[in-house]
Amino acid sequence: KGRNRFNSFLFKQFGMGAKLDGRRLKLYGIGRVRVRWHRPLEGTIKTVRILHKAGRWYACFTCEVPEPQALPETGRAVGLDVGINALLTTSDGTKIAHPAFYRAGQQKLRLLQRKLSRVKPGSNNRRKALLAVQRQQAHVANQRQDFLHKVTTHLAKTKRVIVVEDLSVSGLLKNPKLARHIADVGWGEFRRMLAYKCPWYGSRLVEANRYFPSSKMCSCCGQVLESLPLDVREWDCPACGAHHDRDVNAAKNLLALALAG
Repeated sequence: KGRNRFNSFLFKQFGMGAKLDGRRLKLYGIGRVRVRWHRPLEGTIKTVRILHKAGRWYACFTCEVPEPQALPETGRAVGLDVGINALLTTSDGTKIAHPAFYRAGQQKLRLLQRKLSRVKPGSNNRRKALLAVQRQQAHVANQRQDFLHKVTTHLAKTKRVIVVEDLSVSGLLKNPKLARHIADVGWGEFRRMLAYKCPWYGSRLVEANRYFPSSKMCSCCGQVLESLPLDVREWDCPACGAHHDRDVNAAKNLLALALAG
């Protein structure tokens, strides 16, 4: 097939078409390929997928490994409220700001896309310009992935119970005013990482119902407001007079919901 028709191909059985030769990877029809190893391989290798992405080639190994041994329970329970300005707010008042990698690199991406739109289709210059755009987008995605890995690993190691809302991220992305910011934060990926890391470190992930009024309910007396617009970040309870930060109050309510069973 043409080299531009597919961006990956799979060797379904390791040892037939693909096998290790020292620190190199031997591929059928290609030969011995130098590999920059990300980490030592673990378990039994089952398949190998060769992937071309943003001008670089990757070898993705699928390995069968034994179930990880869960670590002893440590830390305490915590409620998490995700947001746009702050990636997450904990029930103890801690806020972790999101670096907004996409917005930080948006100016450079605009320049590269403008250059791409001006070059002649089918030319070598267009292929170079397209590659520059792809690498910038891949760079932003790698930054976001690295940041989320560090945050979720720290939470899974230090907290016994983690409570989050079961948000419909795909539905929220339909909002034309917030879609770009929500995609930049990566709520879905954040929850996915927590889901598989918590069992590794002896923690438990609890997902609260998305219709639970965590932001509109007073964490002191339980009074529920009829409405609370998104632009209202702080409010006072009309029943008990308590002053709340919107995100901290939501995280406290999520924690109380999980502790109450």
